[in-house]
Amino acid sequence: MIRTSWASRLALGLADALALGACLGLGYVLRFRYGLLEVVSAATPPPQEYARAYLAALVVFGAVLASRGLYTNVPKRRFDVVEQTWGAVCLAGAILLAATFFVREFSYSRAVGLMTWAGALLALPWPRLLYLDWRQRRYRRGLDLTPALVIGTDERAAQVAGRLDALRRDGLRVVGLLASEAEAAPDAAQSPPLLGGLAQLEAEAARQGVREVFVADELPRQLLFETLERCEALGLEVRLLPQVLDLFVTADDLGEVRGLPYISLREHRLSGASAAAKRALDLALGGLLLVLAAPLIGLLAWLIRRDGEGPALFAQRRIGQGGALFTIWKLRSMVGDAEARLGQIVDLERLPDPIWKDPQDPRVTPLGRWLRRFSLDELPQLYNVVRGDMSLVGPRPEVEGVARGYDAHHRRRLKAKPGLTGLQQVLARGSLDLEERLQLDIYYTRRRTFLFDLWILLKTPLAVLRGRGAY
Repeated sequence: MIRTSWASRLALGLADALALGACLGLGYVLRFRYGLLEVVSAATPPPQEYARAYLAALVVFGAVLASRGLYTNVPKRRFDVVEQTWGAVCLAGAILLAATFFVREFSYSRAVGLMTWAGALLALPWPRLLYLDWRQRRYRRGLDLTPALVIGTDERAAQVAGRLDALRRDGLRVVGLLASEAEAAPDAAQSPPLLGGLAQLEAEAARQGVREVFVADELPRQLLFETLERCEALGLEVRLLPQVLDLFVTADDLGEVRGLPYISLREHRLSGASAAAKRALDLALGGLLLVLAAPLIGLLAWLIRRDGEGPALFAQRRIGQGGALFTIWKLRSMVGDAEARLGQIVDLERLPDPIWKDPQDPRVTPLGRWLRRFSLDELPQLYNVVRGDMSLVGPRPEVEGVARGYDAHHRRRLKAKPGLTGLQQVLARGSLDLEERLQLDIYYTRRRTFLFDLWILLKTPLAVLRGRGAY
């Protein structure tokens, strides 16, 4: 969370008030001036009645948003901003709808209420998204960063420091490491620098203006409590890191039984309702897109056949959810004997990672390179989506031979149905870094929700049009 200043809270409140007023005013005009969503013809009510409703909406929406902490804090992820704001808007809308049943002297239009609620869903996330974007741009320029220390000197501590420094958008700047031993020789040559041992905690915190401490080392129990006490006395925020950073633990994973805290490791995060909504979206939107894309697929298939020998469509066995095999369909972007020629180009058995991608793959045809640039070769996969082999959103479907080389960590990405698009495709399209791509797929598997899928779908067209990293 990004803590906001009083000026920022006032600006957010004013922006919410203006947005809510605009939504209500627009709903009023559309209903009574243009007859939108009109069920029963009625005279135009006096605007004063809806001005009273606006004041009530300001109080309810303001109270709900404030209770969710959306004025004092702004989430660091855009998706979390939208999700939390939408949750607050839905709750406030339900409260106002219930309140209208107790107003006897005037009957408010349900159509105006519906349009106001829909407008609020679209408008109210924007003040926080713009604030988040402004803060992250300042972070990237090195402004307003919070100094932090990492306790630990092993590989995990270096990994933590590297991630925090790489993700400047989170507003943290690692000023150095502290060894878990009381005394340790400083080493300014390494990056980030080793500032000494825990004995230097107070001095370094004061000198560097440290506000947060990340404990990445396995400290003995008594030493850990002493360190926590010292940090509390200094007013430092302490964050204890799990042994495995790649678990992507969230607040929903934390629990307690009779004072015993635990982390619940649930890979399948979709509830029954979310899973049903996801499948309904796959059928409705996937089916519509398949019908609309059919003429384009036919035209591209004709161009591929005219361009050279071989079928227009390419079928290949891929690994789906839970390791199940299915046949994926693509427009052919390589020469006809591409599978036979793979062994002449690379020995998959000798690769350090169970994956191979080459931006200069000689098997790709000129037309195929253009198809890949804009992901047009993947249009037939809409058929796989409608069939249920794939989803619109999910991890990238993997080749059977590559998936056989997965270890236990890699196989975690197989716990979700593969997708036509996904977090990897919109954030790391074409990346040759296997670990980066796997982390994004595993993160999606752990955090997937219906709203997360919608966010990825909205990001996909821009990622495709940019054409970056496609080959």
